[in-house]
Amino acid sequence: MAVGPRSIELQERRVQLVESWSQNVTQLQELLYQVGALTEEDLSLVRGGGRPGERDCMRTLLDVLHGRGEEACRAFFHVLQSQRANTESGSMLAAISPEGTGTSSSDSGPTNMQEHLRKHKDILGRQHGPVDYLRVGTSSSESVNEPGSFTDITLSRCVGYSVPLQYHQHEAAMVGDAFRSQDQVCTFQDVCQSLLSVPGDNMTLLSGVAGSGKTTVVIRLIYEWARDSDSQKIVLSLSFRELNLLSEPQSLQELLLVHYSHLKPVLARVVDSQPGRILLILDGLDEFRFPLDFERSPKCSDPERRLGMGEMVVNLIKGHLLPGISILVTSRPHAVSKVPPLLVTQLYSVLGFSTDQQRHYFEQSCSSPLVASAVWGYVSSYQPLQLMCRIPAFCWIVSTALRDGAPSYFSQVTTTTLPSTARTTPAGSSDTTNNGADKATPTPSIFSSTVPSVTLMSADVKPITITEIYCCFLKSVLVFHGEGRSQEGCSPQRLQEAPRVLHEMRPMLRDLGALAFQGLLERRFLFDQADLSSFSLDCSGLSKAFLVEILREDRASLTYQRSFHFLHTSVQEFLAALYYVLQALSGSDPFLGLKSAVVVAMFPVALHKVLTSTANKLLRPRRLLRRYIKKAFSWGGHHQSGHMDLFCRFVSGLLVPQTRVILDGLFPGRSQIFPSLSSSSLSLSSPSPPPFTPPFLLSLLHSQLQCGRLSPERQVNVCHCLYEAQDPGLAQRLQAWLQVLAQQQVPDQSGPAKRDWSELAFLLQLIPDLQDLNLEAQGLDAEGLRRLLPVLPLFSTLRLGQNPLGPEGAVVLACALQSPDCCVERLW
Repeated sequence: MAVGPRSIELQERRVQLVESWSQNVTQLQELLYQVGALTEEDLSLVRGGGRPGERDCMRTLLDVLHGRGEEACRAFFHVLQSQRANTESGSMLAAISPEGTGTSSSDSGPTNMQEHLRKHKDILGRQHGPVDYLRVGTSSSESVNEPGSFTDITLSRCVGYSVPLQYHQHEAAMVGDAFRSQDQVCTFQDVCQSLLSVPGDNMTLLSGVAGSGKTTVVIRLIYEWARDSDSQKIVLSLSFRELNLLSEPQSLQELLLVHYSHLKPVLARVVDSQPGRILLILDGLDEFRFPLDFERSPKCSDPERRLGMGEMVVNLIKGHLLPGISILVTSRPHAVSKVPPLLVTQLYSVLGFSTDQQRHYFEQSCSSPLVASAVWGYVSSYQPLQLMCRIPAFCWIVSTALRDGAPSYFSQVTTTTLPSTARTTPAGSSDTTNNGADKATPTPSIFSSTVPSVTLMSADVKPITITEIYCCFLKSVLVFHGEGRSQEGCSPQRLQEAPRVLHEMRPMLRDLGALAFQGLLERRFLFDQADLSSFSLDCSGLSKAFLVEILREDRASLTYQRSFHFLHTSVQEFLAALYYVLQALSGSDPFLGLKSAVVVAMFPVALHKVLTSTANKLLRPRRLLRRYIKKAFSWGGHHQSGHMDLFCRFVSGLLVPQTRVILDGLFPGRSQIFPSLSSSSLSLSSPSPPPFTPPFLLSLLHSQLQCGRLSPERQVNVCHCLYEAQDPGLAQRLQAWLQVLAQQQVPDQSGPAKRDWSELAFLLQLIPDLQDLNLEAQGLDAEGLRRLLPVLPLFSTLRLGQNPLGPEGAVVLACALQSPDCCVERLW
């Protein structure tokens, strides 16, 4: 099909057509149907299901017209021309007219400029309203958020900016550490005033882990600016995700005019005469796929010169392009060092939710104050969960999981008290109820009362591991928010359908997990249509099933290409682990599954089945499972950046049979690898509960703790894996360490085992309020100190006297003190 001039024009003016004509989309459909440009099938496709918005309908209409060809596009522009007499103002039509003249030369005075800038504010204000994109599946009756409000998050102004050391931890491990820093805590209003009131020519970095609220800060900043009629700033916003799609060189002028075509008559004049008024926001530096070479990129000061995207960003940050403007760049911590410190004027860090802000979020997201109080009391009772709830996105996942995926836990709090957190515990351990965090001591209450154990879907048992929370979240999305399932009426009766729904969704979840796993291996978080097709994923299906809650489609990209990304990186990591465990339990190599999906033409499915069958015959299922799980941990241990840490934790948690019961229907009812586990053995009435964790998994994790080749950060992550695997002995060992910290117990002459120091580092990460670390006369040697290295810089006081540290220990201590995030003020 030949592409004519009208088809090209339709694509070039797509953004402005959506902006200007979305409110008239229904009338346009009827007129196009009357002239024969659209069929009834086309109308049905444009209108869609699920009550799409006007902008979504307009985008779909443009897609249909482009697919219909040149004649349909010509009819579309003819219809627009015919509406000129019915339009009160001709400016909207002039902007999309075939001549593209915009406004006449007479419209160049100050009054006209103010009108265009006012229109620019109105457009950005509508695009960046206070819509909580994390509020998945909340019906109107459940929503307690007042319209026009944002949830506050905690930020800090960093004093100075030094290039951070190479990150060896997963971002999730850094969340609690950020609240210990000595930086100045500030409010959003402080950041807003700094960016919108200070004159131009400054470069600001905004750093924060995935899901901490960086994009929300940007949205709120633009929203507040649009509401302020007195602000003299002119805000322009681009995302690095959109810039990734521009593979061909392009000039800055072309880029801005395509993105903000409504500013075409005045943009050049503003850039030339008033650059100090411009605030350019570049969101998501960590997602930028082009290299930033600040040393060798050619200097360019001409906004009309075509450049690659990497060179353009370098020249913007260095002040060569558009000198005098203000720039705000957002990034995850690991990519902050891409920008030289000398070019950064100020650095802000998004810390996430404080304790009070977490409580406030649950009050907003739950259906009633009683339910919110019950959820908060539960979350605050388990320190690992509360620590992760520093991340706003994780708060949303917890809220969704507990509200829908496990509603029986809290659905009766309006008439009954909060049920006990009783679990089946090993012989010899106490089983007590923990109603909340103990404010008198910094002890994590999960370790002071119960031992992680069985999780069954009942009103008396609640998930306490991160893996269990994500399993409940997945069930919630599938059962309550999938295709054909309304968001109202979330009741225990709906959960009875969960096994059937999970069983039906298993092939799609496996394919989606394979996509997530491949992206994780390649450290890639943005996918296009070709990626989805290679794993037999249908994009239209994604938008109608539960994946609309997990995958977000970037429809407003500059080149109008469809791209997809998981709503949060932890969701991608969980689905990757789910795929890995599904494959491993079935005796299939997860890595081989990726190969067959990507190069299916070169690697026939029949040959894949033959190889898998041969491997199953040569090796017993148990040996195959051990082999694949060991391979996963080995792969994670080799990546010292830590980006596989959360994946390994999820794999550990999903190997616990009781955790998999939450996703009953997704996994086989009677596993070939665990033949002793049947549905009857998992019932609450069973006199003897099944084993908590496969013994080989605990053995493998404990052997990793004793491995001297692993870095301290990876050893601490092994402790997180033990927690997710519900190791029955972990709680007792950590209790012993709490007594050591309180100086109530002195270890034996031989000193603690090497693995214990890693467990202590894990424990210390869960006590963010502890500022004084006292390990005097505890037999701490240089190797033990090395294992504590991830947490040593976090304390204001270190007491390490009367320990055989030696010269090697002094080297480790010096490394901790040289950390740019070091908080140590007193060393004894």
